[in-house]
Amino acid sequence: MARLKKLTLPTKKKGQLFLLEVFIALTVLVLLMVAIFQIELTTMPNYQDDLSTIGFETLDSINKAGELKNLIFNGLTNDLADSIDAAIPANILWRLSVEDEAGNTQFTLFWDRTPPADAAVGATDYFLYGYQSDLNQYRVIHIELWRLVW
Repeated sequence: MARLKKLTLPTKKKGQLFLLEVFIALTVLVLLMVAIFQIELTTMPNYQDDLSTIGFETLDSINKAGELKNLIFNGLTNDLADSIDAAIPANILWRLSVEDEAGNTQFTLFWDRTPPADAAVGATDYFLYGYQSDLNQYRVIHIELWRLVW
């Protein structure tokens, strides 16, 4: 049997090998950090707290369609709820109250819904002036929205 010789490197080569090992180790660490950061970005939902804007745009779009005054002044709550549900995303819950010019509550929709303590809530007040021949009366529509995270 032949004996194996111990492999020895000159001192200059040992330093070059050490630098190569350090470079490879740093490259692996950087790649792992990038991979972890990418996984974190894709798994965290990135919601902006634009709930107030969504509430205003929902009511405004129903108003521009010519339906909101009829629904509010005639108290058509089921049709109003259906219109709002159709206009906002499914993962957003809402509740609404309507007050007259004296500050008396005319009706509420889903006011028994309570947002979770840690939820971001967006609120919007929408003023609706005049209906049919009586242009002096108005209604204040207060809508609150919060997002469910699934």
